[in-house]
Amino acid sequence: MSGGGGTMMCEARKVVFTVFASFLILTAFASVSAAKTIYVPDDYERIQWAVDNASDGDTIIVRDGTYYENVFVNKKLTIKSENGPANCIVNGSSSDVFTLEADGIRIESFTIAGGRYGICIRSNNNMIINNNISLNNYGGIWLENSNNNSISKNNISSNYWYGLYLWYSNKTMIRKNEFINNGIFVEYSYGSIVEDNKVNGKPLVYLEDESDKFIDNAGQVILVKCKNITVMNSELTNTDVGIELLQSDNCLISNNNISNNRYGIFLWNSNNNSISNNNISSNYDGILLWNSNNNSISNNNISSNNGNGIVLSDSNNNNISNNSICSNNLNGIALSSFSNNNSISNNSVSSNWNGILFCCSNNNSILNNDISSNDDYGIFLEGSNSNSISENNISSNNLSGIILDCSDNNIIYLNNFINNTKNTCSYYSTNILNSKEPITYTYRGSEFTNYMGNYWDDYNGSDTNGDGIGEVPYSIDSDNDNYPLIERFENYFVPTPTPSQTFDTGRPENPYPSISGKFIGTIRTNTKIIATKLYTYACEGTGGHTEHALIWNETWCAYAEWKGYKGDWMNISFNKTVILMPHETYNITIVTGSYPQIHHKSALQTAHGWINCTEFTDANGKKYNDWIPAIMLWS
Repeated sequence: MSGGGGTMMCEARKVVFTVFASFLILTAFASVSAAKTIYVPDDYERIQWAVDNASDGDTIIVRDGTYYENVFVNKKLTIKSENGPANCIVNGSSSDVFTLEADGIRIESFTIAGGRYGICIRSNNNMIINNNISLNNYGGIWLENSNNNSISKNNISSNYWYGLYLWYSNKTMIRKNEFINNGIFVEYSYGSIVEDNKVNGKPLVYLEDESDKFIDNAGQVILVKCKNITVMNSELTNTDVGIELLQSDNCLISNNNISNNRYGIFLWNSNNNSISNNNISSNYDGILLWNSNNNSISNNNISSNNGNGIVLSDSNNNNISNNSICSNNLNGIALSSFSNNNSISNNSVSSNWNGILFCCSNNNSILNNDISSNDDYGIFLEGSNSNSISENNISSNNLSGIILDCSDNNIIYLNNFINNTKNTCSYYSTNILNSKEPITYTYRGSEFTNYMGNYWDDYNGSDTNGDGIGEVPYSIDSDNDNYPLIERFENYFVPTPTPSQTFDTGRPENPYPSISGKFIGTIRTNTKIIATKLYTYACEGTGGHTEHALIWNETWCAYAEWKGYKGDWMNISFNKTVILMPHETYNITIVTGSYPQIHHKSALQTAHGWINCTEFTDANGKKYNDWIPAIMLWS
């Protein structure tokens, strides 16, 4: 009896559960079926009337036509046109067109025109998609105290003030929109994502108090009190400032095309930012830093600007390196108003009106730059003291290689001054034109220790003791170079590896005639040679070097390629370690640049073996069997 009663009770519970589950399913279906679709003007003549009579979850479809309305939405609705924005216009007649006060609203596929704001959002989790928000709204879209909204695939153009404005609105997705003659302001907001937007005309992205953002393919960008913002892959043209940073730190500006603006990039009171790999051209000034410190400007092409390439004003400890700065109408690089402790290195500064200008700027470094073919001077120091200028090639500048005006205690040494109209002028200045301490160097195979000055191509003094230093000072108005170099400074620092690792042809007694060409030959050593680099002995006063080198036998091949006039440019590095075993024959091909020194022999014996010439074809196509470039293989 008890067993049967239990079975009956269990069956009863099953029935109750089944009925309850059926009730839940029916309730759910009833809830779904409660969401309805309303048509305008079929069901209601006006969009606002449809909204007033709708319930959360309903969809309002607006048929083709022009509607003069101000639509206030306080329910979770989808409101969309039937046939796209070209066929359905909502005109606000100078008041807000759509105002969103409820969460989860979707506005889709309208042309929104003629309002104060096209869409005013004061709620969360809304989606604005595929609309044409244009035609003289005062502002396109305004977000106020609104979070987690999505603005995507809209055409936002020709509004009087801005395209999109975020005010205390966080975590907004702004994606795949087209901004034409409009931009984005973001103020007191954080966490937004701006990506894959198409930009034309004069748009603006404005971020204030933002951090950790990636801005891709944006228009004009202004960052105020921001950190860790990345601006990449953008076309920034035809506006006042392409990218402007105000009190913004640790940002990256990279791979942008910035042209035809008043200023390309302007940093004010902004520190620790990186500006790299941009094309900055045809602006008035390319890059301007004012009261901005510890920034890096590297690997940019800064050219054809109507004013200056780079200007630093009252800015310290910045690094300017590896840029091409050319054809700017004023200065390539200008430091003024007490810009101190900056580093300028490994840049090509050419064909500007002036190369590098320092005005009232101290303790800066100009190192290893190519400063050439500028219309006026290569380097001009005015009222600037205690700067270091070394290892630069300063050539073919139309007025002077370097001018020193009321500038003292600058140290200038190990530079090449070649083919300038006048190599240097010094007015009311007292400077040091040689190293402060003796330097140990190798000259023509011998080691010396001495103070070292600069190479001046118009120096006529003698070197009777053969140490590569002229005995007669080079006179420079109020300054003198007391240790002028007989050859270019690069020729004094040939590395001296251990003999067992080096194959060295040395310098020929008479390297001329010399011309660039292709050398094909063989090497046979009498000891084991281990090398990673090939050094080229250059003819005096030239940039002689090797463009390509190839060493191989039947089982392996090593290749080296020149990287241009920067760094240790007279050495080229192999892609693998070269190991030459004694009494084995190896093939070698060398394609030289302009004017390496030449041994005019068909075979040359060195301390560690022979090098032989099979054929040398010069740049004019003439062939020789007795031209061997002067080289050294070393590690």
